[in-house]
Amino acid sequence: MSRSRRLAGAALGAAPTVTDRRSKLEMAALGQEGDSRAVAFLALKYYRPEHQCLSEWTTDELRAFSAFCRKLAQMTWQQIVETGGRAKTGVGWTPVERSQLPKTDFLHSISQDISWMELRVTQVARVFGFRAGHAFFLVFLDRTHDIIPV
Repeated sequence: MSRSRRLAGAALGAAPTVTDRRSKLEMAALGQEGDSRAVAFLALKYYRPEHQCLSEWTTDELRAFSAFCRKLAQMTWQQIVETGGRAKTGVGWTPVERSQLPKTDFLHSISQDISWMELRVTQVARVFGFRAGHAFFLVFLDRTHDIIPV
């Protein structure tokens, strides 16, 4: 298979070939997994609106979500992780066990070795997802802090 066909297939969501596990296009878009200096970005590819939809959020919550997206796009992954810990600040990065997430059939399609996290949108609202390369794949919204109650 030619290189251009592999790249085109990867762009369309086709599985990469055995010899090319991550295409150059995917590497450019997602970046290196371990690069903590990489600036993050939000991806909604795996967002599950059946748990909670943005249409349920108030105008103020949507403004806060927009501000969260802008803030995330200005932070490196190292900065994001540093917001966690006992004295959380900013987006309040918190690792989450898979068992704490909403029970959906969708979780079976995500590898067991994925590390999940919670990020803070407001004092109450949270988002849950995982990192792949530079991307934060948002999967679940939680505007009322119900997934992991305080």
